[in-house]
Amino acid sequence: MLASAALDLQPTLVGRARSIAAAGGAISYHVEHPHSVQGVDDAINREGESGRLVVVRFGRGGDDGCAPLDAALAAAAERIGPVAALYAVDIDEVRGFNVMYELHGPCTLMFFYGYRHVDVRGLRGRDDVDWAAYYSGGGFAGLVQAVHERAKAGRLLVIVD
Repeated sequence: MLASAALDLQPTLVGRARSIAAAGGAISYHVEHPHSVQGVDDAINREGESGRLVVVRFGRGGDDGCAPLDAALAAAAERIGPVAALYAVDIDEVRGFNVMYELHGPCTLMFFYGYRHVDVRGLRGRDDVDWAAYYSGGGFAGLVQAVHERAKAGRLLVIVD
């Protein structure tokens, strides 16, 4: 199980969403940016019993390979916020997962549900998912919702075509 302690997230974003919810208003969903290994672990732990999927983009925010995924995450945040928490982790700042998750490429997307990793693969394997096909037209939100439904049903391996 992942360790838990105080969150290391951008406090203004988290605080604003919580204050809106506390005031009885709608919650504003967004992509959060943990700045430490502990912050990422805490995010996964916090959502572990909530029934929400955790979507983590590991990569470099300024990298051309990550920019389309970051845009898709931001665009989908409001739509998928009730079923998924979104995080973007800079692998140069938070290096603790680079070896553990074999983060060699410029951008890696991982899913967690109930404290466990959900393996999302294409028909021919893990590296076969054409993520770019999901970046526009609500495709990414639909993909996240489908992964959430399957993970909620107990499937920790999800095949997408």
